[in-house]
Amino acid sequence: MKAFNHYSDRELLNLTNETLNDAIRLEAINRGITPPIPLPEALRKSEWMGYQKPAEAIKVFRIRQGYATTDFGWLDEAKAHAALDGLVKVEKINYNREDLKICASDATIETVWVGVTKGEDKAAKFEEFFQDNTKFNEVRDECLDRYSRCRQSLYDAKVRDTKKTEYLRLAQNDEAIARAFWARTEGTAWPESSELAEWEPKQN
Repeated sequence: MKAFNHYSDRELLNLTNETLNDAIRLEAINRGITPPIPLPEALRKSEWMGYQKPAEAIKVFRIRQGYATTDFGWLDEAKAHAALDGLVKVEKINYNREDLKICASDATIETVWVGVTKGEDKAAKFEEFFQDNTKFNEVRDECLDRYSRCRQSLYDAKVRDTKKTEYLRLAQNDEAIARAFWARTEGTAWPESSELAEWEPKQN
């Protein structure tokens, strides 16, 4: 594995996407520039750590009748439920008079918490990692510009080679006629040999 600029144009076109990325990273390191550091998922989602003081509260059992509650209650749950035994509800017959009637009670016991001290949380602070990749991005763009030029050159060579093959076919492999076709239509010099040879991987 080498830094990007240590590869020839021919070698660049044989790199995989992974090795191309690594080559760009190594090129940045050679220039004293820190490449982006991928953080593990667990590190990017660090759990909250710190001191937690739980709230202290006293449990009180009081009577609830529909939406209505009372200001009185019991600290003993058993005594609260025992108080419901034989409990009746007194209702007014007419709102404009004091006539009353006794009804069955559908009261229940609810639990409420009366705070003594409030809870408290204190986080253990840390400074989250941040990296400015501006300089690395400049190296990346420079490398990719060269890589794009290499790809374009190879593509152009393949197009010219394809054109040459087609002119020779139309000329029934008579190169003189094919050259005349080329000169008449392309306006450039006839390729004396295939340009693709310079892009083909070297044989070990």
